[in-house]
Amino acid sequence: MAASLEAAQGEAQKVVKKQKVCEGKVNRSVQDMIDLVTQARSVMSAGGEGGEPPEAVLAQLRSKLASDGPLSAATDSTKDLHSAVGKLGKALDKAMDMDLDICKAMRDVQPDEASMSLVVAEHFYREGRFDVGDLFAEESHIELAASIKQPYVAMHSVLDQIRAKNLQPALDWATEHQNSLSPDGEPSTFEFQLQSLNFVSLLKEQGRGAALAYAKQRFERYQVRFMRDIQRLMGCLLYYGRPLAEQQYSDLLSPSAWENAAAEFTRQACSLMGQASESPLAVAVAAGAAALPKLFKLAAVMEQNLQDDLRTCEQLPVELEIGNEFVFHSIFACPVSREQSSPDNPPVLLPCNHILCEQSVLKIAKSRTRVFKCPYCPVEARADNLRTLVFPDVE
Repeated sequence: MAASLEAAQGEAQKVVKKQKVCEGKVNRSVQDMIDLVTQARSVMSAGGEGGEPPEAVLAQLRSKLASDGPLSAATDSTKDLHSAVGKLGKALDKAMDMDLDICKAMRDVQPDEASMSLVVAEHFYREGRFDVGDLFAEESHIELAASIKQPYVAMHSVLDQIRAKNLQPALDWATEHQNSLSPDGEPSTFEFQLQSLNFVSLLKEQGRGAALAYAKQRFERYQVRFMRDIQRLMGCLLYYGRPLAEQQYSDLLSPSAWENAAAEFTRQACSLMGQASESPLAVAVAAGAAALPKLFKLAAVMEQNLQDDLRTCEQLPVELEIGNEFVFHSIFACPVSREQSSPDNPPVLLPCNHILCEQSVLKIAKSRTRVFKCPYCPVEARADNLRTLVFPDVE
């Protein structure tokens, strides 16, 4: 299925290219037709003795339009576009089962329309599509939309400068928010990343002298915390233009460093705003798309085995793996209760090395001093003689 989707994506890219070419040719053809009609009207308006009769002028115009002229060029261009669209449709039919009933994978959940509208509007603002976001907010009657939009306007004003290879606004922003980016008062890692990128940019564009002068002027305040990184930059300065630099300092010299800086700024700015580094709407849609094929298969199996309808069951009978990119924090789920552990219900280690949540153990043992058997093996244990486990970053 993945290969079929990639083929469909390739056809979609071809359609986009054909559409752009078609647009240009059709615009030129329409302009040529307008010029021919304007010319014919001028000839007929002139009239007078010895002038061509209007019928003859119109006949010539029809002949020019019907022959291999602008109308024919526009028609040929649209035929190419329609052919590409047809191939895309066939690729989509091959990649997806159009007979699937998507309703079987849906659950009867009434969404909070106000919250959904807020998420959509904020997604547009996060992506920098402020005109669309304003229009959506107006039609959805979202209150205080301007206050939601303003932080993203400021973020994108800096992002645009980074993409234009001007890091000064980003450096000013990092200095302004230094206490938030680095609570210990030292320069933040992001700030030094920007200084390093400026150094490498000067090295490429103006040579070693300009880069060295920049380092002498700017790097002193970073030497306590980032001395090893500064040493690498000096090594890059020394070997720049030689094969060794491409091998040992490829990460510093990579053109993607600008994209990395923009992505890191977005992450830091969203963090200070109390937002995730990626759009929650985009993540939810991507996760849903990844889970949908498995939900279809699960619904079909449940229907075949005459089990509960997927749309009415309280929880999924199996866990869906949708990829590590959608795992944002570690969790522990008790294999008995299937509930997520919490500070009030921590995971505990049995003598047999099986792990359960404390409340599950108490339900099985019925008393802290009573001996019980592990539900997964015959080893016996007591609830008051178990070790509480603490996993880093587990919520």
